[in-house]
Amino acid sequence: MTAQVEGTTTLAGRAAAPVREAAPPPVPTLRSAAARRRTSRKSLVLSLLVVLLGGLIAFAAGRMLTAQTEVLAVARDVQVGSTIAADDLTIANVTSDPNLSPIPAAQQSEVVGMVAQVPLTRGELLTRAQVGTGTGLAVGEMLVALPLKEGQFPSRGVTPGQQVLIVPTPGAAGSTSGTDAMGGTSGRPTEATVAEVGPVNPATQVTVVDVRVREAEGPALAQLASTGSLALILLPTGR
Repeated sequence: MTAQVEGTTTLAGRAAAPVREAAPPPVPTLRSAAARRRTSRKSLVLSLLVVLLGGLIAFAAGRMLTAQTEVLAVARDVQVGSTIAADDLTIANVTSDPNLSPIPAAQQSEVVGMVAQVPLTRGELLTRAQVGTGTGLAVGEMLVALPLKEGQFPSRGVTPGQQVLIVPTPGAAGSTSGTDAMGGTSGRPTEATVAEVGPVNPATQVTVVDVRVREAEGPALAQLASTGSLALILLPTGR
């Protein structure tokens, strides 16, 4: 009886022990609508800043690549040996290029009054190598003026830089005026390079053509030019 009671007591004691319940799972924290709006606004502002910064960088790079510089250009043709006037020059805007070395426009006053060392063509950029204080003649050269009328040079005319042959022609007495004028060379033709061609004089119909010749032939050619008994023959290019 006692054992039964004890057994009963033991079972009862077990039944009376408290039962632990499992803890409920944690409830996830939900972001409020206001927090989501703040996050979205920050992302939008950041994206706009990135786009704006990229645009500024691209704009600055484009400006650097297309930077314009004011330089001197030739406004009208200038013959070699001619003094450069203000009207011969103009200002051009070009993209900066290390391979180009035109004269800056700010130096225009320094260029005016200089002498063209080579023929200057309208529209080209002006460089230091094209101008100087000399006559534009090489060492051992002379510049001789030839007054010519129609029929003494090609009807198509001549232009600076062309190679020509100056030939003495018979004078009024039927003799070759160039015999004595050319220093006893029996009228030997003279090769020359056209330096400048002047306008036709409306009164005399004479065109003055300046030519560069060797120094030894300059005086005799000038004497021949004074007689008017000469003709200009245009030579092939590159001979």
